[in-house]
Parts: sequence; structure tokens; C-alpha cells
Amino acid sequence: MDFTPISHADITAFLMHYKELSALMVLLFSIVTTLIVMPKIILISKKKNLTATTNARTSHRGIVPTLGGIGVFTGLLLSANISAVLFATYDQLINLMIFNILVLMLLLVGVLDDIMTIAPRKKFLSQLVIAFAFILSTQIYIPSFSGLFGIGSIPTLIGMVFSVFVMVLIINAYNLIDGIDGLAGMLGTVISGVLSIVFYMSDYFFLCLISLALVGSLLAFLVFNFSRRLKIFLGDTGSMVVGFVLSVQVVLFLSVADKNPQLDLFKNAPIFVMALLSYPLLDTLRVFFIRIKCGRSPFSADRNHIHHRLIDLGLSHKYASVIIALYTVCITLLTFLLNDLPINVVFCIILPVATGTMLLPFVVHRKRNK
Repeated sequence: MDFTPISHADITAFLMHYKELSALMVLLFSIVTTLIVMPKIILISKKKNLTATTNARTSHRGIVPTLGGIGVFTGLLLSANISAVLFATYDQLINLMIFNILVLMLLLVGVLDDIMTIAPRKKFLSQLVIAFAFILSTQIYIPSFSGLFGIGSIPTLIGMVFSVFVMVLIINAYNLIDGIDGLAGMLGTVISGVLSIVFYMSDYFFLCLISLALVGSLLAFLVFNFSRRLKIFLGDTGSMVVGFVLSVQVVLFLSVADKNPQLDLFKNAPIFVMALLSYPLLDTLRVFFIRIKCGRSPFSADRNHIHHRLIDLGLSHKYASVIIALYTVCITLLTFLLNDLPINVVFCIILPVATGTMLLPFVVHRKRNK
């Protein structure tokens, strides 16, 4: 009887033959890991009094831990690194190691902010340094605008600087929309889920698994975020980490799109990304404009976000989050359906549609008040 040991290559070949099964296993592993870790984080947070305090802007009651990002981080990184052992190339492994270090650094910044509160400028500087470190060390950046505004390929240095700007913008935009139960988790799930499908269909399987690892962690987080007895928030710990992971996926997507312009999935790639991130980006730009106009810091807190208006209209946190998630799916699907049109035409269609849709809660709220 032949007892020839099964090699690593044999396991990888088998799993690659059943990609759907492999993807499902990564998703489930991420979910289960986060479900196991999260109750322990909640217990420790309550014992150490690492909880959210209520104020004029909050809508929660009681003591709620704010370190949910640690659970998401754990599920994400364990799943991503196990996937890398089986599916990553040498270059992808090196880039993942860099990614691990930088995510851990950002996690520590978030933990310190949740425990001690860090000045916005210091947080912004840390995000800037970590984004620069990722772009410079991995050499993954946005190389082209794909014809948007008449701009094609851009010089390497400009591409790197622009990529850093995009990453920091996404991190802060995602951080700022984390204002009601479920919104950050649902939106992160939708964005990462859509990107996982695109990566899978374009044969970038390892990138698909990284996206699914985040989806699984966020789905498990939502179980606790909506719970009454074991409620927990992402906190800055989670919102910055998830925002960073989403920004890395976006830069990877635009980099891959530039290398595969012949694929329909990557037509008008910049507009696709804008549509996918339209809620956090447009809401953040709008809020920043209002705060600066009023002579306040753009990073000062208030209740002027779109999701706050949905709550003021009588919607629960859960339904407001679902509506925003569905909006994101619809606007992204519309962008994909317009793929055959020139990129600037699609931009001129999507921008007013997205902006007009997102301003509807303010129009309804104003009419109600009158």
C-alpha cells in the first residue's frame, strides 16, 4: 500500500480546483474566529472600563465596549495569512507581511485613541505615514486615471502621492460614517464583498480571499453590534483598520485594472470605485465643507451626517444602515450597467444621481419641519 505523503503543492492544487469551496472555507473561518474572539474582548473591555460614554451625539444607552476592531482585526489577519500559506505567490507573501505590520501599527494607534484619545492631527499623521509606508514598500499604487478628465497614465511619483491621498481619504471617510449601529459593518461588507466578486471573476483569487476575510469578520462583528446583551462598537480601533484594508483593496483594484484594460470588469474602473465609496466620500466632503464654512475644524464632531438625518426621520439604526447599504449596491450596479459608455459620460451621469439620492433625507427632513 502506498503511503506517499501529500505535499503542499497537492493541497493547493486541490483547493484551486474547488475555488468556490476554498472561498467559502475562508469566509466561514473568518466568521467563526471573530465570533469566538469578540465575547472575550467584550468581557475584558467591561472589566477594564474601556467603554463608550454617552453624550449629545450618541444614541446608545448603557455601557458599550469600543474595541470591536480588535476582534475584526483578529479574524481578518488569521484568515488572510492562512490563505496566503496556501494560495499566495512569493511577492504576495512579502506584501502581506508588510500589510500585517502596518495594520498592526494602525490598530495600536486606534487602541490608544479609544483608551486615551489622540489629537486628530496626530491620528492623521500616523495614517499618512502608514499609507506612505505601504505604497513605497510594496510599489503598489494607482498608475492611471483611465481617461477620466482626459488623463491617462500618470508619472510614478504622482501616482504614489495620489495613492497615499486616496488611502488617507478612505480611512477618514470610513471613520467618520461610523456613527450608528450597523452602518460601518454593513458598508464595509458591501464594499469588500463587491471587490471580492470582481477579483474572483478576473482570476485574482488570492485578492478575492483577502476581501472575503474582511467580509467574514465584519459579518461576525454585526452580530454583536446589533446585540443588546453583548453589544460592542468598532471604535477608532476598528474604523481605521477596516478603512485601511478597504483603501488597500481599492488601490489594488485600480492597479490591477490598469494591467487588464481588455476585461469588461475593469472598464471605467475609477468611476466604479467612486460609486462603491460614494456614500462615505460624498458625506465626508459635505460635512467637511459645512464645518469649515462654520469656522470649525473639519474633524470636529457633530450630528450633521446623512445617517443622522435618516434617524431623525424615524428610522431605526438597522433600517437606516440597510438603506445606505442598498443605495451603495444600486449605484454600483448602475455604474456597471453603463460600462459601455465613455468614462467621462458615466461620471457626468453617476455624480448627480449619487448626490441627488443622498440629499433626499435632508429635503424630506426640511419639508417635515416646515
